Amino acid sequence: MKKNKKVAGACLVLFFGISLLTLAGCNKKANHKADKSAADIEFSDGIVDDFSDSPQRWHITNKRLLVLFGYDFNTPQVYEPILASLQRRFGLDADGGLILPLVYPNDFRHGARGYSGDLLAVLQDPSYDFCGALLIGAPENTHLAIARNQDEWQETPYPIIALFPQDDVLGLEATCDIVLDKGFTAGLVGDTVEDETVAQAFPEAEEIILQSIDYMLALSGPLEKNGILQNHVLQMYKGRKIHHYTDPETGLQAINHFVLN
Repeated sequence: MKKNKKVAGACLVLFFGISLLTLAGCNKKANHKADKSAADIEFSDGIVDDFSDSPQRWHITNKRLLVLFGYDFNTPQVYEPILASLQRRFGLDADGGLILPLVYPNDFRHGARGYSGDLLAVLQDPSYDFCGALLIGAPENTHLAIARNQDEWQETPYPIIALFPQDDVLGLEATCDIVLDKGFTAGLVGDTVEDETVAQAFPEAEEIILQSIDYMLALSGPLEKNGILQNHVLQMYKGRKIHHYTDPETGLQAINHFVLN
């Protein structure tokens, strides 16, 4: 009888021993599987590469930077790729991003008077907190809207840059912080160069646009129209040859109007 009890006890110990080993083995496998999953998420080259390529570079902001697509930049084949770059880098107003894009004349009433009035209305819309305005290929009478906006502020609290404009030269020089032309476009109003647009003849235009926005975001306000403006321009468009615009009639150099060579 005692022998049977010993045998039963031994069997019971053996049973519990095997059970514990089995449970330990299962837990080890489960832990190993969990560790492997964590390793895949944190260290897998494929996952890391995906995160490095796909993260959203911009953040939701209350600030807005107006970008006007005017002459030579207002066709879908030209402005859509540029707008896609701006969306990736800064975000668009529709998504809570920085850039408020306007395309001329699509986003305005037809007619010069309606255009300048609509542009002024956007600039003075109290729902927007502007930190800058970039006018690309500015059409005629753009300077009127900028001037009226300037009158409302007394001094516009953000920088305004005009790239490759086709508006009145003196009007833009008086109202914008910086006016920048490409050599062959300087002084042109409402015209093209040998039936070729600025965007076609100057493929680096998109890079100039991005450099302009980056620099405006680094500023805390407008640029003063004085002798150091050229230093700002050279910093904004590093490595490029730039000189002051010279009025063909008077021979005078503009303080804030520059030409890319």
